[in-house]
Amino acid sequence: MRKYAVAAVALFAALFPQQAQADGAPPTVSVPELTVVSWNICGEAGGQRGQAGYCPYRNEPAQKIEQLAQVVAERQADVVMLQEVCGQAPGSHMDLLQQKLGSAWSIRHAVGARPDGRTDCRGGLTGELGVLIAVKGTVTATFAENTLPAGADRQTLPALCVKVQGWATTPCTTHLLPGDETRAAEQVRNVKAFLAAHAPGDTILGGDLNRNADAAALRPLTSTMERCIDDNTYHGWNSDTQQHSYHKLDHLLVSRPSYGTRFVSCAVDTSRMDQTPNEPTSGPPSGYSDHAPVIGTFRGAPVPGDMTGDGRPDLVAVDTAGRLRLYDGLGNGGVTGGHRVIGTRGWLNTSVTHRGDFTGDGREDVVARVGGELRVYPNTGNGALTSPTVIRSGLPADARFVGVGDATGDGHPDLVATYDDKLWLYAGDPAARPGVRAPVEIGSRGWNAMTLTAPGDADGDGRPDLLARDTGDARLWLYRGLPGGGFDDRTEYGHGYDTTTRPLLAGAADADGNGVADMWTTTDSGTGTLMFYAGGTDTAGNPTDGARSTVGASGWDSIVLIA
Repeated sequence: MRKYAVAAVALFAALFPQQAQADGAPPTVSVPELTVVSWNICGEAGGQRGQAGYCPYRNEPAQKIEQLAQVVAERQADVVMLQEVCGQAPGSHMDLLQQKLGSAWSIRHAVGARPDGRTDCRGGLTGELGVLIAVKGTVTATFAENTLPAGADRQTLPALCVKVQGWATTPCTTHLLPGDETRAAEQVRNVKAFLAAHAPGDTILGGDLNRNADAAALRPLTSTMERCIDDNTYHGWNSDTQQHSYHKLDHLLVSRPSYGTRFVSCAVDTSRMDQTPNEPTSGPPSGYSDHAPVIGTFRGAPVPGDMTGDGRPDLVAVDTAGRLRLYDGLGNGGVTGGHRVIGTRGWLNTSVTHRGDFTGDGREDVVARVGGELRVYPNTGNGALTSPTVIRSGLPADARFVGVGDATGDGHPDLVATYDDKLWLYAGDPAARPGVRAPVEIGSRGWNAMTLTAPGDADGDGRPDLLARDTGDARLWLYRGLPGGGFDDRTEYGHGYDTTTRPLLAGAADADGNGVADMWTTTDSGTGTLMFYAGGTDTAGNPTDGARSTVGASGWDSIVLIA
């Protein structure tokens, strides 16, 4: 308590409605699960047995880390979040934990200060005081910031988030101030702003929040996130009254889903929380901290571009016969040599995209402009489609749509479109699923010459970006996503993408699983090939198209659209 693909499309819409063809396979959604352990280990607190501030095994960090490693093994955890932990030095909790977990784990630590402004771990302990995140994977970016507003003291309390290669979910942790509800409420608002800036997509937040989850101060977080833990996680002892006290201080919160619940299981491991009276004669403690580890297993966020539920982005294509094909992604940038027909006729002269769950069932859907109608084709879970719902009508017959993901940051998928030489945002409407809100103009001119596709988050800031090919000069431009659904000034992503040698483009999301947005194109070589561009960066750190490889050797000249 101390405290995420559309290429060029024909300009005339199909006159016949599509009939989506199911293949008879059962619906299967295999979204990865993550298990998270969060624990305030009171790793730097002082005090002797019987004194205020006493912490079990305070001077034996190896004992605490051994217990934590056992929890990780018992629970098969993927993420560990610690508060009141010493890090960034040999022999610290962080160092000992790395030794225990091994090289498959990445660990990051953020420093906080006590009220006196000091950050060092005292009394023979090594390292700096703060919070820590360990993940079973490779960290690609780290964000940390003090969230505690200035007060009469010099205390700081950081929030820490990490981006993990191949994960759509961003793990974050923090430690909130106890008491002083005015200052704590401002700290919560700061945490909220920090998450919006550095983890605007899917987030799991764990930590010692120092109050019950229904506390008014926590509402900025709990109103938009689903909570897991609602049980006692802290034990205290009042020497004057000789009474035990229990409190619900530690929590796991995850971005609220548009359907059902994210959590598979939630638990509090009270066996590792000291529950003995804190008296000089009480003997050994019964646990390793005054807090209990809290454990939650939750369904990870659906992987952008994944139509089949296997966690890999897939490719959708329209052939010259007007059929809609699905090519399963292999997870290495390639796609299967064969394909499934998921739409049997009527797909010529349409605009097709897939990037997001528009129906709220947890499955990525197909969205298509057919004539003047905008339609959502629900995904059964394995890529097969069911009958469409018309969500907009009266559209221009040459309107081109791209699903960009959650551009507005409200947890619902959005679309962008070009027509009338302008760029439009069609934000997802959570009140009418499937549905979109009235279009908002976000680009005023010059868009008729552009071929749009959406790579996903190309620059790693947590917001979806937009790619646009200028058919005039064959350059490919990146428009970085802005908060609220707009796009920033462009930077060059690639060149030489003329419509002859690279007829079709499609953002591939993270098709090779390395945490970087990728792209597919077709070529005019032979009978047409499919190329994969593994996203890269230039010398200034700007996202670029990266290295290319052939992942489809022939037959792609019979394809008129990829998404």
